[in-house]
Amino acid sequence: MIDLKQQAALTALNEMMRGKHFSICTLDKVADLLNVHPDPEAYRTLRALHCIDYAAMPRDLYASLPSLIQQALSGREVFQFDVRPPAPLQLAAANGARPGEVVMIDEPKRPSLLRRMLGHG
Repeated sequence: MIDLKQQAALTALNEMMRGKHFSICTLDKVADLLNVHPDPEAYRTLRALHCIDYAAMPRDLYASLPSLIQQALSGREVFQFDVRPPAPLQLAAANGARPGEVVMIDEPKRPSLLRRMLGHG
């Protein structure tokens, strides 16, 4: 059975990932709760992303957030949280659109990267 501190940490991380932007404050609170000293290299990378909207991040950077958070907190697979899919792409002058017209292109839905990596999707 997972203890209450781990449940609280997992809940906080899930809530952050369901939001619109990355918050180093959440990571700080989780590390403090679990009495973990964050890995300096991963933490520096994540700290640079503080308050940046997920939609503004390159897709590969966004997809790497779960592993960076794991590395920052322990270097081990401790949490299994879901990353919400990025917003649909906005492309100009695509699919016969007039120049300057913005069209939405939805990508097919698939399980989150973390769920696929852990064999749950």
